[in-house]
Amino acid sequence: MNSDPELKTEAAQIMVAASCPACGGNEFERFFEISELPVNCIALCPTQEAALGCPKARIELGFCLRCGAVSNLAFDAARLTYDPSYDNSLHFSSTFQKYADEVARYLIERYDLHGKTIIDVGCGNGEFLTLVCGLGNNRGVGFDPSFIPGRTSLEAGKGITIIQDYYSEQYAEHAADFLMCRHVLEHVARPQRFLRSLRATLTEKPGAAIFFELPSASFIFQNKGIWDIIYEHCFYYSSGALARLFSSCGFDVLNVSDSFNGQYLCLEACVSSRETGFLGDAGGDLDSMRDDILGFADEYRSCRTHWEDELGRLARQGKRVALWGAGAKGAMFLNAFRNATSLEYIVDVNPHKCGLYIPGTGQEVVSPEFLKQYRPDVLLIVNPNYRDEISHQVSALGIVPDLLSI
Repeated sequence: MNSDPELKTEAAQIMVAASCPACGGNEFERFFEISELPVNCIALCPTQEAALGCPKARIELGFCLRCGAVSNLAFDAARLTYDPSYDNSLHFSSTFQKYADEVARYLIERYDLHGKTIIDVGCGNGEFLTLVCGLGNNRGVGFDPSFIPGRTSLEAGKGITIIQDYYSEQYAEHAADFLMCRHVLEHVARPQRFLRSLRATLTEKPGAAIFFELPSASFIFQNKGIWDIIYEHCFYYSSGALARLFSSCGFDVLNVSDSFNGQYLCLEACVSSRETGFLGDAGGDLDSMRDDILGFADEYRSCRTHWEDELGRLARQGKRVALWGAGAKGAMFLNAFRNATSLEYIVDVNPHKCGLYIPGTGQEVVSPEFLKQYRPDVLLIVNPNYRDEISHQVSALGIVPDLLSI
């Protein structure tokens, strides 16, 4: 089997580049490079032809020696478009819905969010905003260019308004008691500019708190989460790098914690009474993060070789194989093995993804019910957090495939 895409695993090297948008530093340790990945792996395609011909680009990860953030040095924001085809909702999963409900209840209790005005930056179709407004009888304002009208009821709490645009200072008239931003910051190429803009809109509400949630770089690089590296994510933050970024942009960091079994990083903060700059020496946090990244390229190569052999063996044995999860992890796994003929279908519980095709490889997305007729011998699971839920679903369908976590 011929592996794609091309992977370079040369030893990490120090390089001088344009200044780091997270801190202004200009020295990066480059440690991972991979080419020919879909520019937008979550925006599924309407036809197989469109999926196979989707735009592709290179990823070159560098570790900032000043602040500890990891960024894609080859990132070009102009290549990305966020519109209604970008559907990353996980709320059709009972596992994720339970997690989201727990987070919403925590925020409502922690910040007394009752009868308040909540802003959600990058709200998707408003599922989480609906939770917070409904549970706390709040008023919600969401911002997202990918919002699809009618997908979610906006009647929760005191009502929800969705603005199909990026949030910016032009919307400063929407004063908030609490601002949320989940799984957005990793997509922002100029994070300091973005955060300072948010801070400017909150000055009329000096007591307003903010909540950010994003993938944990420590989890990715400690656990060798090789399928979590996607072009859309121009930044990867550890807890230390994230706290330094917010502090440098005029926020007092209240708490940084892991969630979703360590896969996510959550930050709570409020507007500081003073402007601050970069906090200086990051100490042992940088050393720890650097240790995590050093073996990442070799781990990618080793893991890809393992699954190349495994998929080849399953194909030779005539096994029917399906993959569960048409999100970023699934798309990246598939794009590492574009000639894997044994992988025909991708299963997803989001009904709006069914009938669409994975960018770069062209497999069709099907519903779980399709498995009753396809009857796979092996089901690959892209995220172990969902293993119990998937096991119960396939059992209810009357099928007994081997479940393998990738």
